[in-house]
Amino acid sequence: MKEIQHIYQNEFGVSFYWKEDEYLSRDKVQLVFKETGLQLNPKELLDFKCLIEDSISKNHCCEDCDFKNNCAKYLLKTPFHEVDLAMSIHEMTLMNNLVSTTLFKIELDEYLWGTGRN
Repeated sequence: MKEIQHIYQNEFGVSFYWKEDEYLSRDKVQLVFKETGLQLNPKELLDFKCLIEDSISKNHCCEDCDFKNNCAKYLLKTPFHEVDLAMSIHEMTLMNNLVSTTLFKIELDEYLWGTGRN
């Protein structure tokens, strides 16, 4: 069984790198949420973040509603043109947190242990 290196987790999902034979594969990030898993490279992850934020801004119309963004499902585009996800605004907000924080931690690690290191 393959091992993982945890990046970030929230109540909606988790992100991690796969380890194979003591080698950490940083070229793809695995996102697991609900019953779905996506493997994205850093550019696809950034594109996905933009798609999530765009979808939230276009579909966020429930301010006065009693259900507060939980009732409707909207199609969320992914970096994979053949795949869209059905999510509520609340789920998209949690997904945005998962993706944004994952990107932040990747960039922070790169700065601390990569290009920013003296």
